[in-house]
Amino acid sequence: MSIKKIALASGVAVSLMASTAYASVIDRPFFQVLGVVVVWGGTDFDENSGTAPVVSDFVLLTPATGTAGADLITGDVYSVVTGSLDPISDSGTAVDGTATFDPVTGETSGGTFTDNGTAGVLDAADTLTAFGLDATTDVSGGLVGSHNSSFYVASNAAFDIFAQSSNVVATGDFLTDGLDDENISFAMSIETSGTDGGLAFGGATAQDPSTGGTGVVATIDSLDDMSTQTKVFDGGQRTAAAPGSLTEQSVRFDSVYTLDSDTGTAGVQGYDLSMGVGTLQADVTYTIFVP
Repeated sequence: MSIKKIALASGVAVSLMASTAYASVIDRPFFQVLGVVVVWGGTDFDENSGTAPVVSDFVLLTPATGTAGADLITGDVYSVVTGSLDPISDSGTAVDGTATFDPVTGETSGGTFTDNGTAGVLDAADTLTAFGLDATTDVSGGLVGSHNSSFYVASNAAFDIFAQSSNVVATGDFLTDGLDDENISFAMSIETSGTDGGLAFGGATAQDPSTGGTGVVATIDSLDDMSTQTKVFDGGQRTAAAPGSLTEQSVRFDSVYTLDSDTGTAGVQGYDLSMGVGTLQADVTYTIFVP
């Protein structure tokens, strides 16, 4: 056999080996969990037949840092009266579910008040018994109750909350005297456990989402501080601390609004009879942001 014939035979053998096929199976398990913030409270104002508890915000923390989260549920959460699951009123004061509204302070006897009408607002449906008085008895500050409202949050990641005040309306002497959003003081706090309306929330499976962040922004102390979208809570960790249900991993955000009659004096100065009559109201919208 010549050298040329040997080379040709070798080439054919290599070609046959290269054409051999092998059967293969490709698999690729994949799991993904995005940052999620679940917000629950009421479905609407009490006058609009609002109900609670209902989850109305299911927010993904997928957009860019410093922007609002992506809410998968159309519509908004409405706050409930703190300490209860009663929807807030669109025309009254949200009295803390554990507190009692009382227009008289410092009475020496009597003065039993029954809040029969709109909760937290003095109206003709209410009743009051005769009361004794001395030099300290007053009906000024007690005539205006604070507005105490709450919403609940459960999350698997840290989050921020921004707030914006809008639709500020004053009437009567309050309008004449120039009262505005600066005259509505604001304070926020967080409860990590409790029972509202017979429903327990938080506890051992929940944790304060402030840890790792700066928490509630204390410098935002009146509604004029949030005339544009402003951060009111800086979060540092998720609310879920251990396995549990949605309510067990939830914390409660409480907001207290108070009429401040004199913004030039430190602290909140209550209503005085010299201010006359009127109303002052505003809307506050809270939005979950990506930290």
